[in-house]
Amino acid sequence: MTFHSPFQRHKETLYIRLDTSRCKACWDCVQACPQGVLGKVDLHFHRHAHIDRAENCKGCLLCLDACTHQAILNREVVYDNVPQ
Repeated sequence: MTFHSPFQRHKETLYIRLDTSRCKACWDCVQACPQGVLGKVDLHFHRHAHIDRAENCKGCLLCLDACTHQAILNREVVYDNVPQ
């Protein structure tokens, strides 16, 4: 069994940011990603998507469209709306 590290690399790519607290582990985003960027943490007591291969993300945002729980955010929108 492989456990993932909670470091930032598992929560964002150049194009998306993943809020694991909103993830409901439906895996729609994992299935939607053509590049295999997203993976699963699928333990009985701990389930959510995570960024598996951030370097493969091309910014197509298909995962964002697939996520109905708003757990995946467009980084461009997130960082453009931060007050200065």
